[in-house]
Amino acid sequence: MNTFIAVLMLAAVSAANNDMDEMEAAAICFEGSSLADKMPAAWDACFGDNASAAGRKDNGFEECPSFDDIMSMVEEEFMDDGCVLAELGWIDEEGNEMQDVIDADLATLAQGVQDGLSEEGHAECVGDVLAEMDEKYSKCADQYNEEEADTLENVGYKIASYKCFMGMFKEACGNYIMSMQGSG
Repeated sequence: MNTFIAVLMLAAVSAANNDMDEMEAAAICFEGSSLADKMPAAWDACFGDNASAAGRKDNGFEECPSFDDIMSMVEEEFMDDGCVLAELGWIDEEGNEMQDVIDADLATLAQGVQDGLSEEGHAECVGDVLAEMDEKYSKCADQYNEEEADTLENVGYKIASYKCFMGMFKEACGNYIMSMQGSG
């Protein structure tokens, strides 16, 4: 099995067991799904032979960053993720979720992985993340015009949604692997 299938989770999948690396964990969780088939092409289209290109950057914000600084940081931090998601057909060219494609791909995952992914849990997580963002940056709101504020709100929602999904998948995958180890 091609180990690049793990990239969808862009190193977000941590193993349920410390002896197993993230690539192995994702490979187990993707096995038999449409993502196992789609991931190698998405990875190749986004990174080619430069597998080390994927990675997280930690760009801290100054107290009240400018709109342009925020957008630059978001682009830099999520460019790799966005490329893979676009190649999978999960987002369109504007970064909007293609929910029908996402749902179709997720429906092909093992039931044990699917069981850890819930719309209710995702919505709750997104609400919590947005509340944290609001608490941290609401003091800066008057720095942005209405159009910038609307854009930042939209981008904030997309980031929260993505991070929550990734967290849920990581947990669902880990639980699935642990259940397999317990029954094996």
